[in-house]
Amino acid sequence: MNKLTSILCCIGFFSGTAFTQNINDLVRFSNVQMHGSARFEAMAGSFGALGAEISSGLINPAGYGRYSSSQFNFTMQSNRFQNSTLFNETRTNSEQNTFRPSSAGFVFVNDISHKNNGFMFNQIGLTYNRVENFHNTISYTGNQFLSILDAYTGQAAGFSSNELNSFFPFSTAMAWETYAIDEGPNQTFIPRLNENATTTHSRTIGTTGGINEYAISFSGNYLNKLYIGANWGIRNIRYMENITHNETYLNNESESLNSIQITEFLETKGVGHNLKIGAIYLPTEFLRFGIAAHTPTYYELTDQFGANMIANHKPNSNPAGTVQLPNELVPTGNYKYRLRTPGRVVGSAAYVFSNRGAINVDLEYVDYRWANLKTTKDQTFTPTNYTVQNRQVDTTLRAVLNIRVGGEWVFQSQYFIRGGIGYYGQPYRTDLATENTSATIILSGGAGIKLKRSSIDVAYRRTNRNFSYFAFAESETSVNSQKHGFVFTYALQF
Repeated sequence: MNKLTSILCCIGFFSGTAFTQNINDLVRFSNVQMHGSARFEAMAGSFGALGAEISSGLINPAGYGRYSSSQFNFTMQSNRFQNSTLFNETRTNSEQNTFRPSSAGFVFVNDISHKNNGFMFNQIGLTYNRVENFHNTISYTGNQFLSILDAYTGQAAGFSSNELNSFFPFSTAMAWETYAIDEGPNQTFIPRLNENATTTHSRTIGTTGGINEYAISFSGNYLNKLYIGANWGIRNIRYMENITHNETYLNNESESLNSIQITEFLETKGVGHNLKIGAIYLPTEFLRFGIAAHTPTYYELTDQFGANMIANHKPNSNPAGTVQLPNELVPTGNYKYRLRTPGRVVGSAAYVFSNRGAINVDLEYVDYRWANLKTTKDQTFTPTNYTVQNRQVDTTLRAVLNIRVGGEWVFQSQYFIRGGIGYYGQPYRTDLATENTSATIILSGGAGIKLKRSSIDVAYRRTNRNFSYFAFAESETSVNSQKHGFVFTYALQF
């Protein structure tokens, strides 16, 4: 087991009287790949120096300065999530489908060239974008010797049974109350498993929700050479996770336990805000450069969480049959806290092939060590010291350079084909990450048609990511996750 595995399992495993906010939360809400209109998606979100695109404000708000006429834009997206897991040489496949709006908004353009102050147009944008989509289902099954009960008993060594509900209500206490473990000598605990027992694991992790950003943008066009812009974004998070963990015990004749089922749920909700500023400069008509800075997103979040457990014992054992956790001992909780994501700096360059098309490259610097957790200012909650978690952020995460390349080609002035590729570096230090952990790769393409005052665009985007999932420290599952996005956009100029 490598160092990263130990850290994640220690901070992610349930402890104390509540779920612990940790690196997993920081990475989940910081490591996002922006979603938007079909044109944006088809070019892998590479728009930092091009602009004139409703979703370009996610990268560089100066892109709205490229608009010379007002526009309305609406986008629907269908996603198909496919996951393949490998747990101790047993492969399991799962999938999920979603369909929802991913982008909408208005850009209002005002012609101010008559003022003769150098500014040709200014713009106000009111937009919505689905920044991240959490809908997914991951399942795995397979056999191994170790049980999650071994992890439960290991964490409670040195405690008495009377202390379990105070210190470990979401883990060892549930196993104790359902007779899945017994008390051993010298304040230890022993699973009701004999030395020959083999554990069949089956686990399903279902997640829903997403991150939405609502933004108001202001931009300007100076002599068709310099474009500047800024936007204020309000992001709302809703993340829901439901886990069902089943274990069946084979060759466990001398002990009472046949199987267990553990369920866990987590719901995170909250709102955050950020600021983006940017500029685009055209040294020549064909060459464009862009620069943008994104502040961190400052969130105020609330977690609601809980767990439950059922143990099935042999008919002639004591106890016999199904033992459920008593209602008064079913652990639940809620907690409010603050979370800061890292800021971003984006440098971009684009080349325009006259009226035949363009290519754009974005280089995005993100230092995940800037992320941190803070206790809430809400006095109805007990303050929490996140010094340990934030120190682990500094020693576990790293800075990455994300790369997006996109281009489009024009036929007969109204038909477009597009393509793009995106590379998002994984946020964990390479010397700590598991062998299965890899960067996120995006491949995309699409087409569009421009009519008199409107346009229709379609896109396909494939996102591929490999990572390791741990139910507990000695239980690693390799996951290959693919997301197939199909995007449709209608835009109207007015």
